[in-house]
Amino acid sequence: MNISSVFVIESLRAGIPTRVSTRELPDLRKSLTDKIVEDLLTFDNGRIPKGRILWGQYGQGKTHALTAIEHTALDRNFAVSRISLSREISLHNLFNFYSQIAPRVKTPDSTLEGIQHYLNRIQPSELKEAGIPEDGRYENPLPAYVFENYFYSEGEDKEKLYADLTGVRLPVSEINRIHRSTRGQPLPKLHFKVTEHSKAYFGVLADALSLCGFEGWVILIDEVELIGRLGKLSRLKAYKNLSWLLNWGGNMKYPIYTVAAAATRLQDDLWYGKKDDDRSMIPELAEQKFGDEAKKEMQNFFEKAVDANSLKILPADEKDLVSLLRSIGRLHSEAYDWSPDLDTAHLIGHLGSQPVRTYIRAALEFLDLQYLYGQNQLPDTVLLDESHLDEDQDAIDVAE
Repeated sequence: MNISSVFVIESLRAGIPTRVSTRELPDLRKSLTDKIVEDLLTFDNGRIPKGRILWGQYGQGKTHALTAIEHTALDRNFAVSRISLSREISLHNLFNFYSQIAPRVKTPDSTLEGIQHYLNRIQPSELKEAGIPEDGRYENPLPAYVFENYFYSEGEDKEKLYADLTGVRLPVSEINRIHRSTRGQPLPKLHFKVTEHSKAYFGVLADALSLCGFEGWVILIDEVELIGRLGKLSRLKAYKNLSWLLNWGGNMKYPIYTVAAAATRLQDDLWYGKKDDDRSMIPELAEQKFGDEAKKEMQNFFEKAVDANSLKILPADEKDLVSLLRSIGRLHSEAYDWSPDLDTAHLIGHLGSQPVRTYIRAALEFLDLQYLYGQNQLPDTVLLDESHLDEDQDAIDVAE
């Protein structure tokens, strides 16, 4: 029995791809991965690349593609945060979103999430050399003061400041107390408003990651189609925040690169084919709420979301599927120390046109039955139904 192969098989069985599984299985989306690599190389020239949306049908491999991108970014010395949207984690409240991804930073040479163990190696003198804090770089200087004070604090105060940097807000009065005790003077008078200044936290953390020696911060967002579950005003805010993270307006100042994966049903259910679809309604709502520039921003967002800057996850070629299923057969053999008899081409022909995850699930079912009972039974796999993304009946737009 090969324990590593067991882990890969069980991760596939659970539908949760891991870094190990992406290494062991063939890359079905090499052309897509190559474009991501080109984007990451842009950082070498001191520029911030525009992010990407990955579009694909249900089960076609979006989550696996994000795992491959995560692996690629880590191998190139980027820090990575990855998250799936849900009812609890949404993009319409940018600071709430930040508080979910900031503690989940993964780094290339550590199994620990977060960067505190890297920060503890840095001396206060290195901050000045890196230009932190830099006047005017952040929309509000408060997070930069928190970051700077971290290196002069000890014990519980140090932990509090790190928590604030990763999204657990400290009262300004408490930050002021720590600043006074470490620097011998009060904090300058600051008006920090979460709804207006959350981007400053993204900037400080991104710069902190650069200070720690990483090339930049890659943010991977899955299940973006769940934006469609929000009310109209919340969808507008989510689209605006996503547009900023993707740098589609070209005004990202920080070393951040974002890739978002979305099911095509977001377009089918909310963007096209309706009298009052999001492509026409959201820009008008943006103008009403935030002015003409916001309208142009949203028009630009919807244009870029479906142009050449977006990437489509298409059905895999049969030869690639054969290679994938053969690799699964090999891993199953190594995991349980036996010799399976899997006719991959016959299995693919039996299933017909299906999402990639269905082929994987069917292959595992076939192999399990053959291993346990000696049966060569082709599975009768039924696709899961997809729910529509129409706005929830009880969706309520609330202020951030």
